[in-house]
Amino acid sequence: MRFLGQAFTLFCFLFVPAIIWGQTITGNVEVHFINVGQGDAILTMSPNRECVMLIDSGDTRYPSSSKNFKAYMRDKVPLGSRIDLVVASHPHADHIGSMLWVLQNYTVGTYIDNGINYERAIYQKLKLEVQRQVIQRRLRYFSHDQITAADQDFCRATNLNTTLLVPHGGYQKQFCDKNPNNCSTVVKMNYDAVSFLFPGDAEDEQESMLLEDQQVHKDLASKVLKVPHHGSDTSSSEAFLRAVSPQWMVISAGKKNVGTNTTYMHPRLTTINNLLKFAGARTNSGFIDVYDSAKKVWAKKSIWGNLFLTEKDGEIVLSSDGQQIRKQ
Repeated sequence: MRFLGQAFTLFCFLFVPAIIWGQTITGNVEVHFINVGQGDAILTMSPNRECVMLIDSGDTRYPSSSKNFKAYMRDKVPLGSRIDLVVASHPHADHIGSMLWVLQNYTVGTYIDNGINYERAIYQKLKLEVQRQVIQRRLRYFSHDQITAADQDFCRATNLNTTLLVPHGGYQKQFCDKNPNNCSTVVKMNYDAVSFLFPGDAEDEQESMLLEDQQVHKDLASKVLKVPHHGSDTSSSEAFLRAVSPQWMVISAGKKNVGTNTTYMHPRLTTINNLLKFAGARTNSGFIDVYDSAKKVWAKKSIWGNLFLTEKDGEIVLSSDGQQIRKQ
């Protein structure tokens, strides 16, 4: 949102390769992958809720996506409460579907997006609300490649830090305008020895840029991966998965031939095959619908271990004490 102009100059920032914030806590961190169908919505809460973060907010087009998202949020975070950090990974409707509702119904401390001025009406309404709240000093705004000084602290929690992974030099506007997926805000959250990676809808071009930056490449390693782009075969390249080396993976995607997934057709068979190499022991097995791009047909595929899919499992909640991870 480079629309902020003079309002944005209320804050003075340094340009560095990443934003890092955090302090020290004990207890369990919870990461909620909300079942919003063909879309993303991730709620994270530190012990005693010292730090609450929301990444994306589902869709408005997929059946019941908005309804399910709002009901889940009201249950976990009462209306009017503070959300320390809200991240819009990129301006597509399946990621910012209910973001305006979030800003209007919660007290948001900091708002981060990828800086693209997208022309769709849903984004333009959201942009105006962010601009209004920044002018009123109700929230702080950052574009993910205009990075704050390292001592900026967005949450009160300790032993917890969150980083935005941006290649050195950021992204070119023309590149982002061509495909906003490839300028997704990539969030890395660390809690003691456990790490979570949330790469939005990053496709293979952005994955390659992340891998080519030596520092970012090193920081990709994470125990939990929110699978990029809903399990599409445009993402989750073998090189990217090797760099992340996840032990747990979650795909947020819709049902076969329902709503927007009638045309998106996620997840894809080749991607599921790549992910299963990291899924661990063949426990918790079950079948999912996958699209076979080579044969241009839907097929049934067995998955197992620590690979989960909202279409199959519903809401997925992972909890960690900083050493171990468990599914609630």
